[in-house]
This record gives sequence, structure tokens and C-alpha cells, in this order.
Amino acid sequence: MTILTATSVAQTNTERWRASLYAALAAAVVSLLMVLLRGVPVVGALLGIVIGAAPIVGYDFARGALGESWRPVIAGLIGNIFFIIGVVFHGVFAEDFGFVVGGLVISILTAILWPIVVGALSPNQSIWKLLLASIIGLVLGYILAFVVAGQDPTSWPGLAAILFWAVWGGTVGAALSAWSK
Repeated sequence: MTILTATSVAQTNTERWRASLYAALAAAVVSLLMVLLRGVPVVGALLGIVIGAAPIVGYDFARGALGESWRPVIAGLIGNIFFIIGVVFHGVFAEDFGFVVGGLVISILTAILWPIVVGALSPNQSIWKLLLASIIGLVLGYILAFVVAGQDPTSWPGLAAILFWAVWGGTVGAALSAWSK
């Protein structure tokens, strides 16, 4: 292995970790703001949509291309539109466990719509690979959220939500970096 090859491999691997970390941090910060501003309905819904763009912004920041292309960022915002539906129909899920069931349905719909829209508007991303990464992030995020929540899923909704979105964002950010064309 030549020095140039070793350097190239090391930089690519570092970029993936950095993209995952920045995407997770961006999603966690937006989710934290959403949890802190829970009483303000319009701001919470808007921040829920912004979480869809957080992994893309983290990925762009990691590769030094922040602001280079806004199409994937706009696609991330559009892809998280089911979050608004969850906020609007929150009254339907007012029961303690209904909040978790409603969140599960909304996150599954988001995990399916987000990669389709982002992959369609991003020329260097595959829809199917993003769909796989989004589903993996969804599963890992829910596992971590339920481990944190323990036996009572309504006891830690703020922390569980922050961890869920951070894990999902980090997983998708790593996939954006690793599987870009």
C-alpha cells in the first residue's frame, strides 16, 4: 500500500466519522430546542421539520461544502413533513401510550418519505441506500430511546426524543458520507 492510498483511505474513514458526528450533533441540537420549546406549537413543528435537514447540514459541514447545494437541504425539510401531521393530530394521541404509538407511525412514515425526497433531489445519493440507512437509524434510535425510557415510555420523552433523533441523524449522516456517488 502506498502512502497516497493509505492517506486517501484514512481521510475517507475520518470523513465518515466526522459526518456522522456532525449530523448527530445537528439533529440533537435541533431536537433539544424542540423539547425545550415544547409549549410553543408553531416553533416546535418548525423545528421538527428542521430535524430533517440536520443530517444533510452536518454531512455538508464535515466535507467542507456547507452551502454548496441547497437542494438536498430543502429536500430534507420536505421529507420531514409528516412531523407536522404528528403535531396537528397530537390531540388524537393524548393518552399516555398513544403518544408513543403515534410517534412510531409518524417516524416510520418519515423514515420512508425522507430518503425518497432527499435521494430524488440530491444527484450523488441513492434513494434505496438512504432508505436502508434511514430504517437502520430508525431501529437503532428506537432501541436506544426505549432503553433510556425503561418500562415507562412516558417517563423520559424529552431525553428519549433527543437520543432518537441524534442516533437517526448520525446513522443517516454516515450513510450520506459512505454511500455518496
